[in-house]
Amino acid sequence: MKINKFTVIGAGTMGHGIAELALIAGYEVWLNDVNDEILKNALNKIKWSLTELQKKGKLKGETDQILSRIHTTSNLEEALKDTDFMVEAVIEDINLKSKIFAKADEVSDGILATNTSSLPISEIAESTKKPERVIGMHFFNPPVLMPLVEIIKGKLTSDNTVKETFQVTKNLGKEPVLAKKDIPGFIVTRILFRLLETSCYLVESGKATIEDVDYTAKTELGFPMGVFLLQDNIGIDVDYLIMNSMTKRGFEIYNCEIIKEKFEKKEYGVKSGKGFYTHPAKIVSGKIIDPSFIISSAVNEAYFLLKEDVASKDDIDKSCKLGLGWPKGIFDYANQIGLDKIRNILEFLEKETGEKHFEPQF
Repeated sequence: MKINKFTVIGAGTMGHGIAELALIAGYEVWLNDVNDEILKNALNKIKWSLTELQKKGKLKGETDQILSRIHTTSNLEEALKDTDFMVEAVIEDINLKSKIFAKADEVSDGILATNTSSLPISEIAESTKKPERVIGMHFFNPPVLMPLVEIIKGKLTSDNTVKETFQVTKNLGKEPVLAKKDIPGFIVTRILFRLLETSCYLVESGKATIEDVDYTAKTELGFPMGVFLLQDNIGIDVDYLIMNSMTKRGFEIYNCEIIKEKFEKKEYGVKSGKGFYTHPAKIVSGKIIDPSFIISSAVNEAYFLLKEDVASKDDIDKSCKLGLGWPKGIFDYANQIGLDKIRNILEFLEKETGEKHFEPQF
């Protein structure tokens, strides 16, 4: 597939990062957002990032030469017309995404990808007449540095669309994994939220503090940011809205009151200066608790994904290592801890909370 025009819709953090990757890969890129001020800001950030990569010797070619391939426009139709490959990277709003896909479907014959982290690809594809060319392409933040891309196949996505998207992902210098079924949260977000639910339970039941959970996750499991500090970096508002979107579509999860409280207080984490921590913050100390408890529901989710043929064992492990920065895959942790111990914890959680989704999947 020859790509003469690569379009990115949305010039925010994710959008301008994806546009930068496409530029580095040698594509002619059209970047769109609602006004010129946003686009100007995005261009400045791309230029800064390219300059930094060049200083570190990680960039082939001159910054100005690479930037000469970008075209910015606040006109949506101009950005989409005759595009060969589109990545939509706007906010997690199904109505807005559907409008963009309907317009793209009308004015182009290319592959149409969405950078959603949780919304169903099949639902977005309903706004098009050719749903076979609609696919999920979930990048991680920041896109230029994070190596993983989750590719999600909608109910009607063609095998050719999957094949071409895999190739584009590799051209962008990223490692693709495939979610073969379009379920809420795909692979990484589901596993991440399972970590969050057990961590919330530990804190809300008085068995541990936020610091205990994060200190244990960092020192015993090797997680780069623990659990709660990671949520502060992602944005508690983002977590809350994605979680609500997923539960509306059938995802069952322990009701984490402390997430709701932070959201209602507008304590979103790093972006607001305060979340579970006051920022700038880092994990300093805490009491070591049983790390098996923290990871138990995440292991269960991994086995659910495997059992339901959502993803392969290798792709689930790769997702944890490259998407979450873990030193080993989820199944490696399961083997290290032992499934009997994890089963006992899950049965305890099911009894204590009344939540049926804690039922062991292995």
